[in-house]
Amino acid sequence: MKASLRFLFLLVFLVGCASDDDGEIDCNFEANAFLDSYYSPQFLLRLVDASGENLLENGSIDPETITIESDLGNPGFVYISEIEYAETNSIYSEIEYSLGVYMLGSKESFKYQISVEGFETVEVIIQAEQIEEPCYSYIIPVGASVNGEVLEEIEISETELLVILPLAAQD
Repeated sequence: MKASLRFLFLLVFLVGCASDDDGEIDCNFEANAFLDSYYSPQFLLRLVDASGENLLENGSIDPETITIESDLGNPGFVYISEIEYAETNSIYSEIEYSLGVYMLGSKESFKYQISVEGFETVEVIIQAEQIEEPCYSYIIPVGASVNGEVLEEIEISETELLVILPLAAQD
């Protein structure tokens, strides 16, 4: 009897695993909606002075005085303040006191105008790369420049980049 039950279970298991879709991937709407809501492409921005000191961390800049505009409208951003329990030299400590700026659209180059009260306005060009997956595609930031000069970058993950943006005080 036990052998018959085992055979029946094995038969049901094998039939359940059989597939007639020839290895095709099911890209249903629910999975794509979940992925779109889970991943919003962004780059991280650390605002520093000429000496490299973080202007948000030292209180020289109030996040409320920052305006970011792109060639596609207002991309929006989130201020990342101190992260409780962030260990020194961890990814979390790297992104503290920075801005997470959303990337609108799916292009290879984005223009952002960064305006901060008391500082000169800067136009930042973000280079992006299109990543193709079987059911969806997305963009990731791969580089940044101002006036043709490449900015310092820190890779946070495979999909996120922290850009160091030096600001000059207005005269």
